[in-house]
Amino acid sequence: MSDSKSTSAPKAHAESLFIVVNGADDRDAGIYSDNFYSRGMTKLRSSIRRRMLPWVRSETKELAELQARWRTPFLDNYFTLTAFAGHPLFFVCILPIMFWYGHSVFARGFVNVACVGVFVTSWVKDYLCLPRPLSPPLVRLSRSKRVHLEYGFPSTHTSNATSIALYLLSYLLISDWSVLAKAASILGLCVYLFSVIFGRLYCGMHTKTDIIGGTVIGILVWAAQWSFHDAIDSLMTTPSWTVVSAVILGGIVLIQSIPDTMDSCPCIDDGVTTMAVLMGVFPASQHFALSKYSVSAGGHDGIVHFDTAIGLPRSILRFVFGLVVIFTWRMAAKKLLYILLPPLYNYFNLPSRDHFVPAKTYGNLRSQPIGRVPSVLDLSALADSSIEIVGTQSTMDIHEQFSQSRSSKISSLHHQQVEDIEKKEHFGLRPGHITKSRQEQQQQDGVVSEKAGVSPALETLDHPLDLELDESERQAMEQFEAEHPGWARFDVDIVIKTVVYAGIGWLAVDSIPIMFEYIGLGTLYLR
Repeated sequence: MSDSKSTSAPKAHAESLFIVVNGADDRDAGIYSDNFYSRGMTKLRSSIRRRMLPWVRSETKELAELQARWRTPFLDNYFTLTAFAGHPLFFVCILPIMFWYGHSVFARGFVNVACVGVFVTSWVKDYLCLPRPLSPPLVRLSRSKRVHLEYGFPSTHTSNATSIALYLLSYLLISDWSVLAKAASILGLCVYLFSVIFGRLYCGMHTKTDIIGGTVIGILVWAAQWSFHDAIDSLMTTPSWTVVSAVILGGIVLIQSIPDTMDSCPCIDDGVTTMAVLMGVFPASQHFALSKYSVSAGGHDGIVHFDTAIGLPRSILRFVFGLVVIFTWRMAAKKLLYILLPPLYNYFNLPSRDHFVPAKTYGNLRSQPIGRVPSVLDLSALADSSIEIVGTQSTMDIHEQFSQSRSSKISSLHHQQVEDIEKKEHFGLRPGHITKSRQEQQQQDGVVSEKAGVSPALETLDHPLDLELDESERQAMEQFEAEHPGWARFDVDIVIKTVVYAGIGWLAVDSIPIMFEYIGLGTLYLR
């Protein structure tokens, strides 16, 4: 999913310094103690998170029961495989194909829906820092080895599946297909939606709250794109420096606006990647529409011409050649930027985000590997039978266990206090100067309602219970960190992703279709 690098056990080389730097470790996202988030977030951000956290946690038992009722080896494999169909960057892989085979108008709308949805869900995830359901009692089913590092709310898979299904349905309903073909296609979309959305619950990766959040975002993104489909497509193909400047500068501002996370969460990677794709697709679409290689149809410009008359072999070669160009660009650009950017960051002392290794701590990244190709879809994972993940997978799991233990014990203390007050009242022993109603007393002491979770007064680190748990938690964390090396992400990675994926957007829409005409894979001569 991301281009971040894993590190092996400590060695004598300089790279071994990147195991755990500035908190960039392998912890489950969103499950530090509540105090940690309260101190590090703004009041509004912390307040929203506090109100939503009990909803997320309360669903864990129900999801565990769902797994106990429904789990079979076949369904395990089915839902972990179909999860790839909702992966945000899966669409980045298939989007170029739509352009190369003559569906440019459809593809431009598709890329808007997919990329905007991913960016919004990634932004919200980083803002709220809400955890995934805890394992145990859940068994997490995934073919991705890094999914536990991401926050849970909202579900990006659900948002993608919802917006894409609605976008496809919208096109389907205005098509001239037969009633039978439309009915079969709608059934297929329903199966797709069910497989991705219910699969997130079945696999123990999301709660119903996460699913609802993703669904709402997906519907809003689709509604915005479909309501202004023609106007947006015109903006993408009508030459305008104003539009291009607004998209590029706006994209940079939006990437910078992604909140700093409290944990080392890779959600920002998806947000940067998809926004960068849009920053490349918009100017590329305008440039291609101006070229002699573009065709117009149905009132739309900037369409890549394709004709099946070129035959199946050359049609397949278009696909192969296009992917080779994209992957070559990705490898070459990333390698070059790994060489050029660190000295610049160092010289100008540019700031870095939390959980990213700053340039001043390393010399250069010449020897840094650039990841597998394709990095988006690890094909080896499809054949991996080790999809069942249960138990403590990271120190973030340890944090959540201690956090829930803390909440449970504080709740017990609160109930004990209430019982003591009731006994004193019953025997008339309550002092006269505190004869306020119990409700007023609770408000004065900061006892929260059922939705709020725990008492602010009891939740401070000065409370003996917190001190006891924090020390045990720290020891468990240190032991886990010593046994499990972490992931290193560098401050230059955000700029690199922006450049690389904006380039992919440009290549897919403009450069590669033009190359087709020069290497014998074009179809313009058939017009």
